[in-house]
Amino acid sequence: MAFSKVPPRRVVVGNGADGKSKVVFDSRNPHQHARGGGSAVFFNEIWTFDDCPIDLSDHHDGGDRAMSHSPPPEGAHFRVIQSDTEEANVIDQSAADTQFASMNVTGLSEKMESDRHWNMHRTRTVDYGVVSQGERVHVLPDGEFVMHTGDVIVQLGHFHSWDSSRGPNDMLFVMIGGDKYK
Repeated sequence: MAFSKVPPRRVVVGNGADGKSKVVFDSRNPHQHARGGGSAVFFNEIWTFDDCPIDLSDHHDGGDRAMSHSPPPEGAHFRVIQSDTEEANVIDQSAADTQFASMNVTGLSEKMESDRHWNMHRTRTVDYGVVSQGERVHVLPDGEFVMHTGDVIVQLGHFHSWDSSRGPNDMLFVMIGGDKYK
């Protein structure tokens, strides 16, 4: 599988003033952000909303906002993560930590110092993730496991990281703001 940082096509469909279905946006996703710090990860912010239920008549671009690692506390976001083969020895930890802090717009993300992986963190969210291409290693503070194409993960606010050393991969994530940790 060849890696491509070309954003996926994003089609947003809603209702026009006449009540008929219409295409609101149709293009390569314009909201792609590099993870930074030497990482080979790109976040494609597809859509975010602040509160639930959402106003379905509001057709502003839900992806057009500052990059945030986590969704709004009362909302959710959907993102596509594209990762090339990543080598930990090329990561600039200081730059990666600075970038992580700048992406913590909602304050729901928390870093953990770890010898296991450079990006050990948790988010006060429930995350639904699907590996759509390749393999990704889910790193825990005391272990790890491999996620393959088609595998689904539900994350409930635990410390973890993702390792892309097994080759290029893509994952789809829906992240929903949570309340408290156990």
